[in-house]
Amino acid sequence: MPVGVPVGVPVGVAALVLLVVLVVGIAAGRSKRRFGLLLIGIIAIAVIGFVVTAATTGAVGTRAADIARLYTTAVPPLVAFVAGWICARGSWFTRIVVIAAAALLLAAFPYANAGDATARLLPQASALR
Repeated sequence: MPVGVPVGVPVGVAALVLLVVLVVGIAAGRSKRRFGLLLIGIIAIAVIGFVVTAATTGAVGTRAADIARLYTTAVPPLVAFVAGWICARGSWFTRIVVIAAAALLLAAFPYANAGDATARLLPQASALR
């Protein structure tokens, strides 16, 4: 399975979703209310990522694995949306650079390591009581 593709999702479907999110980001960036739409898009992608991760999580796993699964689900569409938003008003050279940087970020993002580091930073549930 390629890095950054959620478990159980075909690569073609993941690529199509990222392309659609990129186009939505471009449309949001071309709008007159682009800053509000950027904020709404980021919040919507985060909420959808949480919901999809919660709905597809089967057995209770480790905290780090659950967070890594959330990152694998939410980070790629978030990067595609923001890249589309940035590309909306740039030159062709800027668009190519932004898309290339987004692709490199998605390919090199350490989902498992980031999930482990985040799990170590979060307080334990028993410490909150």
